[in-house]
Amino acid sequence: MSTNGYPPAPNTPGAAPATNGGNGLAIGSLVLGIVAVVFGFLFSIVGLIAGIIGLVLGFIARRRGLSRGMVLAGIVLSVIGIVVAIIFMILGAVLATQVLQNQ
Repeated sequence: MSTNGYPPAPNTPGAAPATNGGNGLAIGSLVLGIVAVVFGFLFSIVGLIAGIIGLVLGFIARRRGLSRGMVLAGIVLSVIGIVVAIIFMILGAVLATQVLQNQ
């Protein structure tokens, strides 16, 4: 406490260091996880790529200790997006072979 009863101003000696946010990796992981889930159904290759990148960003953000909830949501959504994309790729390949065999 300073002499006037208020805590010290942000840039004075004795104040806690200012944080710069740094949640860009966590937000990127979350956004790419959402994109991976959505595009996993529509365009599987885009969902797969977005899921892989989101997963990597999530692990980097988790290692740095950023915003645990957002990072965990990004990792989970990225994994779900990757799984959905792979399932729809396999389903598409099976359907394509069925159509080509029936001609």
